[in-house]
Amino acid sequence: MERANINTLLDKLDSDDGTLQVASLMNMVDDKDYASVPKILRLLKSPAADIRSSAAYALGYLGRQDLESVGAALMDSLDDPEEIVRSEVVEAMGELSYIRAVASIEYLLRNDASPLVRASAAESLGNLGVSEAIYSLELALLDVDEDDSVRAFSANSMGLLATEQLLPKLAEYVRAEHSLSVKAELLAAMYYQGAIEAMNQLLSLLDNADESLAINILNILTDLTEREMRSSLAEDGPDIHNTLERCARRFPILGTHAEEIVATMDRRSLREKSGF
Repeated sequence: MERANINTLLDKLDSDDGTLQVASLMNMVDDKDYASVPKILRLLKSPAADIRSSAAYALGYLGRQDLESVGAALMDSLDDPEEIVRSEVVEAMGELSYIRAVASIEYLLRNDASPLVRASAAESLGNLGVSEAIYSLELALLDVDEDDSVRAFSANSMGLLATEQLLPKLAEYVRAEHSLSVKAELLAAMYYQGAIEAMNQLLSLLDNADESLAINILNILTDLTEREMRSSLAEDGPDIHNTLERCARRFPILGTHAEEIVATMDRRSLREKSGF
């Protein structure tokens, strides 16, 4: 990135115009402007919640080269009065794999007043990759009074952190689960851990889903296809393709998303066959 452009973005961070500040932060992320991190850190103290949340978002992508300073500053923002800021802070620490935050994020998962923050905490724990967090995630999943979005993200993260030894328990949870969105995440968690039969159940859910659930399942399939490719995913390709085609016919607005999943699977399958 040219120095003149960097200076222009830095100048905009000092602007009194919040719209310019937010746009500048997003441009810095796009341009991978790691040198601007010290100035972005100061915006965590901005009086405007949208600036603080945008700064946290940017630090999640740009802060890895100065992880200790960035992580410590984000930790100080975990008690921000605005839920959107706390949510972005939690997600940023997950993006940065800031392991020191695990205990604090587990606390937020169980105690924050906002379901948005609790859902972000559940997602972040999966990204952080600390298997001991499974206990907190399981408590959230089994809490019948918890928001379904939080329970769904908890199920997803359990799939990332679990081992095959947890599969029988996940199968029990699938059988007992009433929320279809949470059940879909549990099935994906099982599949990710090697239970290949879970894909058939997930595709059956998609065949019978309303548009809202279909969107959730397409997001799950996107997530699965973007993770490390399993041979079972390639083998399930034809069934997944066929189910996605039926979904696109029922919900034309989802056609592009379905096509993107198919294209991603095809590219990964080709690379696997080519040995790359």
